[in-house]
Amino acid sequence: MCCQYRATMQNLEDMIIKSTRQLKKRIYMKKAIYLATAALMTLASCSSDEDFFYRDEARIRLVGPEIWTAGSDSLTFSFVTTPAGTTEMAMDVEAQIMGPVADRDRTANITVVNDKTTASADIYQLPSSVTIPAGQAKASFQVVLKRSSVLETKSVRLRIAVEPSADFQKGVNEADHLTFIWNDQISKPKNWSQLEEFFGVYSDTKYRFMLENSGGITEFNTDTMTWAELQSYKIMFQNALTEYNAAHPGNPLTDENGNLVSFN
Repeated sequence: MCCQYRATMQNLEDMIIKSTRQLKKRIYMKKAIYLATAALMTLASCSSDEDFFYRDEARIRLVGPEIWTAGSDSLTFSFVTTPAGTTEMAMDVEAQIMGPVADRDRTANITVVNDKTTASADIYQLPSSVTIPAGQAKASFQVVLKRSSVLETKSVRLRIAVEPSADFQKGVNEADHLTFIWNDQISKPKNWSQLEEFFGVYSDTKYRFMLENSGGITEFNTDTMTWAELQSYKIMFQNALTEYNAAHPGNPLTDENGNLVSFN
């Protein structure tokens, strides 16, 4: 009798557990269906809103080079990281259509936002318009940033924006413009106390010379570079300095403090 009672209770317990699991499963499924339905309705609503917004008038947004802008509306560039002979840097920009493509060529106007620009007109260059070919959703153009002695003491700014045309209106506010900030300024690396063993006393002239003759390297990271690597760069700079001084007899490389540049 006792065993039969225990068996009955065990069966009852199993039934309760099974029913509970089934109930939880039903609740979970209902919740999942509800959330999925809500998500689909939201997407449909957004899609409908976007279609209404972008199909009323064709619009353009500007997208800068990913390597510099990283998805933002601005980029910062320094000529310090380029070879000494570099006189300009061309930045590729895309004009992207927000809305459907067309079966004809269309023109987007590009303008300089003067009250957001500090660069003089002689140190940049860009087209006043760009043509998006028929059947295409985007077209590229270049903004050329030029090197100038003024950049050695300050950064300058250029903001460009979409200007309404017969074919296009501006895109959304955060995507209808791009800002370019550039300079040619040298600043002392924070780890120079560790680099001094190899390259000697710091000066802006010396560091600029190092970057110009480094073969493309833009920093000397003592956490990742070995003693042998840094020593090889020292020898490289010594050789480059010897060549420079030989090419400028009577006028060896002198830093901003009036001292001869040396890597000894």
